[in-house]
Amino acid sequence: MSGAYFIFRGYDVPETSAAIRTRIRPEHRAYIREARHGVRVAAGGMVVTDADDHVTGTLLILHGPDRAAVMRYLGGDPYWAAGLFARYELDRWTWGLGAPAEEAP
Repeated sequence: MSGAYFIFRGYDVPETSAAIRTRIRPEHRAYIREARHGVRVAAGGMVVTDADDHVTGTLLILHGPDRAAVMRYLGGDPYWAAGLFARYELDRWTWGLGAPAEEAP
């Protein structure tokens, strides 16, 4: 499979994230289920605290041709457009344990 995997970690804006997530979540969930710009989401979910399951962010594993395509994809996510994230990290990533069949060594 050509391209690369990327890990996206979005850190929520604490003061507004609950309201944004509640309002935008259906649009976000529909968006991440569709491939765009040659990018697809392989896995993802909310990041929560141990103490009270408070949502603090989003983690996505994406596959795409390059970083620029992944950034275009992320820029179209309704969460991104709504300003949910105070900051983010995006890193290239290689599967190790639990790799999908097409990525297994």
